[in-house]
This record gives sequence, C-alpha cells and structure tokens, in this order.
Amino acid sequence: MATYQILYLIGIPLIIAAEYRFARNKLFQDRYDRWFSNLSLGFINEAVLLASPVMIPLLLLPESHSSTLHPLLAALVAFLVLDLAGYWLHRAYHHFRATWRLHRVHHCELELDFSTTFRHHPGEVIISLLVIYLVMATLALTPAQVIPYMVAVRAAQLLAHSNIRLNARAEALINLLFVTPGTHQFHHSRHQPQTDSNFGEVLTVWDRMFGTYTCPGSCPAPASFGLEEFSEVRDQRLGSLLLLPLR
Repeated sequence: MATYQILYLIGIPLIIAAEYRFARNKLFQDRYDRWFSNLSLGFINEAVLLASPVMIPLLLLPESHSSTLHPLLAALVAFLVLDLAGYWLHRAYHHFRATWRLHRVHHCELELDFSTTFRHHPGEVIISLLVIYLVMATLALTPAQVIPYMVAVRAAQLLAHSNIRLNARAEALINLLFVTPGTHQFHHSRHQPQTDSNFGEVLTVWDRMFGTYTCPGSCPAPASFGLEEFSEVRDQRLGSLLLLPLR
C-alpha cells in the first residue's frame, strides 16, 4: 500500500508543473486558500483510509481461496467490477438527498485543479470504503487484485480534476476509454444537466453504456463551476466544508 501512495505523491508535483505549462482555464480564486482547504480535507481522509482496518474489521472479508483465473485476468475482472461499482455509487451520491449533502462538498468548488481531487467530505470517504469492502467480501477479492484499481483510480482522478489542456486529438482518443480533464469538467459544471453526467471514475464506457455521457466535442465547455448556493468565499473554508452537510 505504501508503494502506490509514494507513486501518487510523485505524480502530484508533475501535475502541478503541467498545470502551469498547459493551463486549460485561467484561475481567479486565491489558489493557496483553496489548496489549504482541499489538501486539509485530503489529509483528514488519508487518516480515515489508514484507520479503515480498525473501522471495518477484516473479519468481514472471507478467507481468500486460490483462484482459477490467471492473476492478471483476475486483476482485470476486479478492475472492471470496482469501476462499475464506483460509477453507480457516484450516481447514488447525486440521486439521494442524504448522500448528495456529503458529495456537494466536492461539487461546490468554484475552480478546478489538482487539489479538487482531495476535496471530499470524510463521511463520503467512509461510505466509499464500505462499498469497496462490500464488493471485496461479496466477490472474495484479494488486496492484490484490488490495489491495481486503487492506483488507477487515484491517477485518473488526479488527471481528471487537473487544470490541464490536452491536445484535442489525443484527448478525443483517450476519451474513448478513459476519463480526461475535458470530460470531467462537465461533471463539475454549474449547469445541472451537465453535472448529472460523466459519472465514470476511470472509464468512460459506463457513461456511454447507461446514457449519461456528455461528449466534450458536442457542446461548449462549461461557463462556470460549483454550486450557486455555496459560491461565497466563506463557503470554501475548511470549517464550512466540514459542516456543509448539515446546512
């Protein structure tokens, strides 16, 4: 587990450098205030992740049996199942009022960059952990089969939220399978029909399959991001974000 966290930390400065060199949008908010709030939530959530074996007893997981599948094939199956579960969980966060209260902490961000990746309420992280453990327990997945997906989803989300403009042809090609900044920015649009689209975590195939895909080439880029009701400076502070589900 420590290995993928190290790789993740190495990727962050590379993304920041790319944002300066290939910026998609001009940023107007005080980025250091945003970074403080978003990264503070990230540290809190990492603590939740590290504590998860305490919160969710490993006794919930069945004893692993030797699989008849080749390890690479088993990891691929686990990848697809977990990404599909992530897609439906993401839709559930938007559909149900209780979960939307948690998830809107992520969506009230007024501008997007790498730090938006970390902007999740701890309550949302706990629910996501429970779903992952439930999928693992149901399908008897081993940590070795799950870790490749965890690496992929973190890398994909770091790129998807980044303020990077990719080459148009390259991005269109990548979008055939994977989420990119151009795809995911519609999910953060202030225009709700766009917000309720592009739910995919790593793959875009689920959105295409279930009719929730907004194609970047078919409509103009979002004019603004965030939620109208939480657009004041005070709404973006760490304390307000932690208490936002109660508002």
